[in-house]
Amino acid sequence: MKRELTELYDHVLDCVDPKKAISKAAADGHFDFVGTGPLLVISFGKSARRMASQLLQELPDVQIRGLIVPPDADTDPLPPFEIISGGHPLPTTGSLLAGQRALDLARSVAADETILFLVSGGGSAMLELPADDRVTVDELRILNQSLIGSGANIGEINTVRRQLSAIKGGKLAIAGSAAKAQRTLVISDVPNDTPAAAIASGPTVADPSTIAECRSVLDRYNIWPSVPAALQDRIVQNDLPCSMPIDHEIAQRSDLMQLLGERDAHDAARVAAARLGWSVDGDCNVDDWPYEDAAVHLLKRLRKLQQTHPNKTVAVITTGELSVTLPASPGIGGRNLQFALFGAKLIKGENIHIMSCGTDGIDGNSPAAGGIVNGTTIKRANAIGQNVDDALTRCDAFPLLDAIGDCLKPGPTGSNVRDLRNPRLS
Repeated sequence: MKRELTELYDHVLDCVDPKKAISKAAADGHFDFVGTGPLLVISFGKSARRMASQLLQELPDVQIRGLIVPPDADTDPLPPFEIISGGHPLPTTGSLLAGQRALDLARSVAADETILFLVSGGGSAMLELPADDRVTVDELRILNQSLIGSGANIGEINTVRRQLSAIKGGKLAIAGSAAKAQRTLVISDVPNDTPAAAIASGPTVADPSTIAECRSVLDRYNIWPSVPAALQDRIVQNDLPCSMPIDHEIAQRSDLMQLLGERDAHDAARVAAARLGWSVDGDCNVDDWPYEDAAVHLLKRLRKLQQTHPNKTVAVITTGELSVTLPASPGIGGRNLQFALFGAKLIKGENIHIMSCGTDGIDGNSPAAGGIVNGTTIKRANAIGQNVDDALTRCDAFPLLDAIGDCLKPGPTGSNVRDLRNPRLS
């Protein structure tokens, strides 16, 4: 069972490979508008390097310059691009340096030059610049940690991020408004049918949110104490950098295309499951649900599916992200590991496997993509003295699951189209 689930995960990753997406975009004519250049490229997010490197292969005769902002520690040269790595899930000093450099490059664009933005998941943290230059990177990290752990959904989180940034909410596009044209190609890590402004907090598109909505989110989730004092003053005074309005003149010379997204991962998983001969329920959406509620609901669907398909391998396939409210000092893990460990308690002694993994290969602050647990997970954890309930309370699922071999650790995949989870019963 574990081998088949791992094969399914690998098939999904192959189908959402950023290099293949860029090649397809070229074949579909999405780079024809560039002509022979010159071209300014700003690529940021978990797929930044793979997208940009394939672009060079597709446009060998175009004069290209630009910036790649990949995850931390990815600093290998890729001429002619500058490389400034940024942090994830929290911004780092590199993230702020990258944000400033991206703004500088956009402002330097010539009237005969085109800008191509290559945007992917994680870009919101990797490319950042606070709306007030008095804000330190430590203050910004505290704010982002509070947002992530508040229980707010991704739309609410991005509303705050856009308003409190000097680069998000279309501000990067405005900086490059002298360009002949702009195009944004996206590998999306937000829910299907989500507005473009939510992807990496929308640095290149119009911003539909308002300061009032930002204030509302800060109120609703009691995030104000984590907002740096300089930004609190700017919010109260209604003195934040203007986001890009829908009718901004650069909007007439720019567009956005999504290359890959959550639906691609979901469809790929269903195809792989069908090839394995499984009976699948793929119509269940638990996006943004609390992880406990999602586990109970998905297992209920799984058992119901078995009743209608006796003597068959049955599976429930979902994508998206779950909600986990973090304790004050969380341990090592992420939403996938938390969901998997909680699910292991619910299937103790049963012939059920649960896989939950991020398509980026990284779950939260752990080195795992997620986990594959089964009906023996709790027994094996207890046998080596691991306290399951304590690990769940502290959001410290990785050390426990890693100790018993139930983590999946492919390493960073260079893609990110949200999470994949798959309870399976034989």
